[in-house]
Amino acid sequence: MNQEATSKETIIQVCHQIAATQGLETLTMRRVAEQCGIAPGTLYNYYSNKDDLLIATVESIWKEIFHGDEGRETVESFPAYVNRLFDRAKNGAVKYPHFITAHSAAFAKSKEGQAKSTMEQYFDHMKAGMLAALQADPQVNETAFSPSFPQSAFIDFVLDNILLLLIRKNESCTILIDMIHRVIYL
Repeated sequence: MNQEATSKETIIQVCHQIAATQGLETLTMRRVAEQCGIAPGTLYNYYSNKDDLLIATVESIWKEIFHGDEGRETVESFPAYVNRLFDRAKNGAVKYPHFITAHSAAFAKSKEGQAKSTMEQYFDHMKAGMLAALQADPQVNETAFSPSFPQSAFIDFVLDNILLLLIRKNESCTILIDMIHRVIYL
């Protein structure tokens, strides 16, 4: 058995290892307890059920993927921001294969509304970052958006396409970036 887990952080590290090597869908309380070197009952002192453990794991993986450079001071264009977001997600998908699709499926099966809420919270966080980058980009054509084509709908479209490109395992988002240029700068 591995070293005994003495904190939630240690348990989540084990969950990261399982998600990276065996897939998020294989995460069970018994497997995590075994790899932590503790009795399954002990794990319930930290997480009341599998859904709580899954939510904490997914939240932690999202943080690892998207918050690595939170303190960035550089102002970048909206397309550069989107490209960086795509690259971070693509790198996360390499480390955690099938993470995006697996966690969506796992949350869909979840009995807890908190699971879906957590996933939506991360997508909302990504959208807020993209909206801030779009609004901070001084080169955006002021007539690019209208009441029938608001910035928020554009952000939803861009995020949906980032996720689709990731699911399709595209190596780049060049076409999306080109489309963004045509919409916001021309």
